[in-house]
Amino acid sequence: MIGKVQAITKGGCGIIHESEKTIFIPGVIAGETVEYAASNRRQSVWRGKLLRVIEASPRRVEPPCPHYHECGGCNLQHMSYEEQLRSKSEILLGNLKKIAGLVFSGPLDILSSRPWRYRSKSEFQVRDGVGGFFKKESQQVIPIRQCLLVPEAVEAHFLTQRQAFSKYANAQLRVISNGRDLAARLASPGESNTWFSRERSVRFEVGAYAYQISPDNFIQANLFQLLPMLDLIEKNLDGMNADTAADLFCGCGFFTLPLAHRCQSVLALENDSQNLVALRANLELNRAGNVRILQADVFQADLPPAGLYVADPPRGGLSTRIIAAMAASAAETIIYFSCDSATWARDLRLFSAHGFKLQELRLLDNFPQTDHFEIFSILKKK
Repeated sequence: MIGKVQAITKGGCGIIHESEKTIFIPGVIAGETVEYAASNRRQSVWRGKLLRVIEASPRRVEPPCPHYHECGGCNLQHMSYEEQLRSKSEILLGNLKKIAGLVFSGPLDILSSRPWRYRSKSEFQVRDGVGGFFKKESQQVIPIRQCLLVPEAVEAHFLTQRQAFSKYANAQLRVISNGRDLAARLASPGESNTWFSRERSVRFEVGAYAYQISPDNFIQANLFQLLPMLDLIEKNLDGMNADTAADLFCGCGFFTLPLAHRCQSVLALENDSQNLVALRANLELNRAGNVRILQADVFQADLPPAGLYVADPPRGGLSTRIIAAMAASAAETIIYFSCDSATWARDLRLFSAHGFKLQELRLLDNFPQTDHFEIFSILKKK
């Protein structure tokens, strides 16, 4: 069958309409004419397989990674970086309109990244003694000799450690790196921690702040976006009169520190014990004494009132209860980071019903070569 790719969707697949079917095909670019086969149906979604490109986009490039067509880590390397950004912008604005019912006026600001060697955290899979990444749409591990997303120091470290994986049937090598130094821990069910590095944590210096991070802590995934993301927070805090702030899902305190620098008091909410250890250490390291820590599951906790909320939830987004609690408080401003445009748009619709207006929106390309991206948004009480 032959068809024209209408658009790229979340997941990196292109859409082709065939009579009453909508078929999702990986490895294509919007506007291309391709030959494809409808391979299978999952629930109401048809999947297709690309057979050949008949009319290629001028923005198609040769993927530089030797594992690209087999590895499941990347799905946009066949696009120029400019085309990746354009596709992600369409996905974000499309979900904003379809799900939130809003149209963003004006051009969308995009905070682009260096497209390679950007990962701060890497997770290598080990199955039956083989270390690498999962094969596309599979739990089978393919051995790799190169990954262009991780720093060169991480790639070299992984390659030197491959012999040691032979005794593990099921494990994961978790690596944290600031681009130079690294710490690596092997996690295997039923076994104690096995360190594959001398260091147990790595120091990140971002602007005026320092963070000590271990492989089990959460930190933003893109090394080159750390400072721009903090700059976004600080720039917007300068124009606010928020004496009190609550940092929800605060992790190891990445956003907590700039909040503490500019607000009189900050409440940091986090449930993960490993992140709490790092959070306390980072507050002490930066002498931030105006932060109160609450160990709690944000989805279950009674949300305290605050003049400003900063939320960076997991991919599933917030909940109706959390959004209602924010709206019922004295908060005039909500800074909402999201890594999923669909759940973000769903939540934005609820915020709008509670009287909040989308004031600022940016696409942060924290995940080049993949369909993922981060969203920075500011919501103001009408």
